[in-house]
Amino acid sequence: MKIRTWMILLLAVATGCSDTPPADPYANSDDVADGGYGDYYAAGEITFLDEASSNASLDTGLTEISFTESTGEERKIGDLAPGKTLVVVVTRGNTVPICPYCSTQTAGLISNYEAFKKLGAEVAVVYPIETGDDSGRLTKFLDDVKTRLDDATNPVPFPVLLDVELKGVDLLGIRKDLSKPATYIVDAEGNVRYAYVGEHLADRPSITALLAEAGKLKPAGESETESAPAGGKPVVDPEPETLPGEEPAAE
Repeated sequence: MKIRTWMILLLAVATGCSDTPPADPYANSDDVADGGYGDYYAAGEITFLDEASSNASLDTGLTEISFTESTGEERKIGDLAPGKTLVVVVTRGNTVPICPYCSTQTAGLISNYEAFKKLGAEVAVVYPIETGDDSGRLTKFLDDVKTRLDDATNPVPFPVLLDVELKGVDLLGIRKDLSKPATYIVDAEGNVRYAYVGEHLADRPSITALLAEAGKLKPAGESETESAPAGGKPVVDPEPETLPGEEPAAE
């Protein structure tokens, strides 16, 4: 009997001291298998693509799509910046937990907004939500964005629009849970000149890439301006949290 007890104790100690890490419970999940949407494990440093040519159709009908301001007013994309270049970034949307990639990307746009303005470009961010009742979650998203800025008191200098019930996402054909991360650049005449739709969470053009694309559309006659991002590279989260998989927020 004593021998059996000692064997059980030895087995328990050996198991507890094993150097083998526990299996990742999401390693075989659909979230990973479908391209990484909803999975934030092993994110490491969040960076995006400096080389990111258009990979989606430019015939999107984007400028005719209306989104909702926080006041409830509907705004058509084509009316946001008439006569100017417009950079439109569609985030994943109302995810739980908040997508750190979307927050980092949005923080980069805020920090480098002046660089876009010098190129004659405006910026707009779209935040998809499943129902109108989820609109309050935009505040939490923007609060998270501000934690990634050097100065958290920095205001958001461009419109952040809601895509209620994913209507715009569906018109653009980019639904994935909520939305695939997508970026569009519209020229002064209202033509979509750049379209990039990500196939995983980090698959997004960097600030460097977007400034380069916007620079191609800079109105003639304007003086040359600095096109490099603030600090020489996009804002990144130096210590991104390891977060569990996400799921659409409950109503």
